[in-house]
Amino acid sequence: METLSQKAPEKENWIRKASTLALCVALAFGNISCGHKTEKDVMEQQKKVETLSFQISHYINARKWFVEKYNTLLKYPKTEANKAQIYESLSQLYDIISEYDEKIADLAEDKLDAEVDLNDYIANLGTNILPNNPIDPNKWDFLLAIQ
Repeated sequence: METLSQKAPEKENWIRKASTLALCVALAFGNISCGHKTEKDVMEQQKKVETLSFQISHYINARKWFVEKYNTLLKYPKTEANKAQIYESLSQLYDIISEYDEKIADLAEDKLDAEVDLNDYIANLGTNILPNNPIDPNKWDFLLAIQ
């Protein structure tokens, strides 16, 4: 037969486990739902924007090379002997140029979305890190004494 003193530790243990679980859930969902962006998030988003910018410039420069080849070949004198080869080459170049046009448009859209996200991250970060108290101007003066 259980005594009252044996039931009390079990009840306290159950309450402790339940409150610990509730605290963990609250912390986990609190961090997820807040959506606060950190400086690391901003840096990663900035890196994404820079990567997309690099890819866009690469595709634009490569497209220019293909367009130059297309325009040169378009002006090339056509004879019955080379007419088929010229049109085949023009067709291949045009397909590549069209693919690059689509890729550049997609990358430009991705970059625009990434820039919007970056601006949101920066705006949210700025409101989250501003202190409500005056900032100490002498915070790092102790380092001057070490030199």
